[in-house]
Amino acid sequence: MPQAALDPNAFAEMKELMGDTFIDIVSMCLQSLPEQNAELALAISNDDAEQTFNIAHRLKSSCGSIGAFGLAEKIEVIEGIGREGSTQGADTAYAELQIALQEVLSHLKNEST
Repeated sequence: MPQAALDPNAFAEMKELMGDTFIDIVSMCLQSLPEQNAELALAISNDDAEQTFNIAHRLKSSCGSIGAFGLAEKIEVIEGIGREGSTQGADTAYAELQIALQEVLSHLKNEST
């Protein structure tokens, strides 16, 4: 069974541990995740394996900081494709990534209000 895009227990634990700082992280993620997602789409469409790998790696790291482990797993697929020096198949993985990303962004938006 695939992992949820965002682990609610990990999210709650990080929120408790970080206190007020966590709101800053949520705000940063609300801005950076869509930006990095757009950069990833561009790298894939430009058939730039190195950029695909680099952006996916950064994006995956961002997800870990908020407990978005299921989203990170989907990004890891794209990261692996880029690491192999290709973008073949990344567009399909990217399409699957969008559902999980929207789920995470929706949760973050609810958290920030």
